[in-house]
Amino acid sequence: MKRIVTFLSLSGLLFWSVSLLGQADTVVVPATLNGSPLGAINHFILGDTTPTGERKNPDRVYKLLHDKIYFMDGEFRANFDLKLIADPWDENSKPPIVASTTGANGKVMDIQFILLGDAIIKNIIFQLTPPEETIGSTAAFWLSKEGGNYEFDRIMVEWSVWVGITTVVPINKVTIKNCIFRNQQHPTNIWNGRGMNFYQRNPADTVLMYNNTFFNMNSFAFAADISSFPPKYFLFDHNTLVNTMKFPIHSFWLPNAVVSNNIFYNTHSYGENKKDREGQDPDELQYGIINISKMSKKTVKYLGGLTESERRYIVKNNDVFYSDAIKNYWKANKLPANVFMNSRTKGMFEDKATYPFLQKEFPLDKDPGFVNAGNAIPDMVRWMNKRRRNQSNTLWGWDPDGSRFQVGWPLPEDLSYTNEEVKKAAEGGFPLGDLNWWDPSVKEEWEKWKINAVQSVAKGSSTIKLHPNRPNPFVEETLISYELPTSGAVQIDLLDLEGHLVTPILKSKQEAGAHRIIWRKGNQKPGVYLYRIKMGGKQASAKLIIAK
Repeated sequence: MKRIVTFLSLSGLLFWSVSLLGQADTVVVPATLNGSPLGAINHFILGDTTPTGERKNPDRVYKLLHDKIYFMDGEFRANFDLKLIADPWDENSKPPIVASTTGANGKVMDIQFILLGDAIIKNIIFQLTPPEETIGSTAAFWLSKEGGNYEFDRIMVEWSVWVGITTVVPINKVTIKNCIFRNQQHPTNIWNGRGMNFYQRNPADTVLMYNNTFFNMNSFAFAADISSFPPKYFLFDHNTLVNTMKFPIHSFWLPNAVVSNNIFYNTHSYGENKKDREGQDPDELQYGIINISKMSKKTVKYLGGLTESERRYIVKNNDVFYSDAIKNYWKANKLPANVFMNSRTKGMFEDKATYPFLQKEFPLDKDPGFVNAGNAIPDMVRWMNKRRRNQSNTLWGWDPDGSRFQVGWPLPEDLSYTNEEVKKAAEGGFPLGDLNWWDPSVKEEWEKWKINAVQSVAKGSSTIKLHPNRPNPFVEETLISYELPTSGAVQIDLLDLEGHLVTPILKSKQEAGAHRIIWRKGNQKPGVYLYRIKMGGKQASAKLIIAK
């Protein structure tokens, strides 16, 4: 009988996946063809065939140019493996924009890309609002190859009225990394305006979503609701969500998932009264940020007979925060404050007899202090109030240049932040959320750390792994991160250089895996010390320096 593997296999997929690009040749796609910009991208790539209709080079990579707009003239139906890329983003030149257009019938095109083969899409902006700035297209990408593999890396999808990326057949794997989903909104439907979606019973075996930003959206970052099967493996790591109205992750039958190192800021802001809960949660409880329930019979069959006790779900190192504007909106509408987990979900995580592999850490409740998160909150609150009063509505997102079609560059928002605790709260002592908002060296260091962490676990180490504390030396506080080979009682102590106890730092029971604590020196004098971690007969130590 088929069983779900542990998350270790999923972690490995982050860094050891095989690229479809290989050693293929690369051709530049012109922004105009035969003197016309309309449809140049469609006709140039789709027309790259032999006289008998075969692709001239099935492995060809198509490159778009910075500071160019590629206007579509209808759906791009790729019945081949598509590799569509551009040079990396930089502040001095705008990434290429693939733009929806309005047809002769006065209607905007519905879908930009129908991908009937595998695909890699990289470093491109997909603008779903046409130049006339009417309502945007429904979706940027339909993943349409059964068993297909898809990778989206450093793309931006803006102003789709339903979803950025959706499956329409069962696929194998989709990776969404370093991407931005911006102003994903429907003018009246709160359920539309999504990031990634499973359409009906068309799941993916594996979904990896990491280092992405979801900014000013009506609805879900990821959805595989009761009309679909969940992915067999789901990773949601180091994402930043800012100003969204509905649940961030709408999938309560997930069999094997990790939700870690994310920032949920004003996420699921619409709130829920009793009427709102109808048809949402299986027991009509508050939905919460993290929501799971017992799997349906059809889901169990799809998963090869997986039992509830074999489900794996790790929730750790997250920050959930709501601004005063959202709390005041809840109060004015007599709505209860949002919960991180409802009572059923919390009970399942705490029922170790039935669910031994569900692990949770409750999140921080800290304002990150974003450098510039824009000014969409008043319009979002106004939209939510109008919906509750059954009043007419319109799009509410943030575009300070006043144009939904134009893309200001560099992007006006800056979602790096000032809160020092949140900056160190991710595994390894890294900032929570999308690391692309920081200096590139931060993400480069994280990628090296992640590879080492995965390899260490893969080797089945029986020792405690202690990472260097950061910063070191430090004045007030430092972050200590470590990995435990098994669960058990853990003790961390501060010692002098001769090994004598100075002060205890931590004494706690902890699960196997990665952990981090922030230690504040208090009245401890400047100097050079050791800190030691002990668990059972195992221990590790490192040097720690308190500066003057």
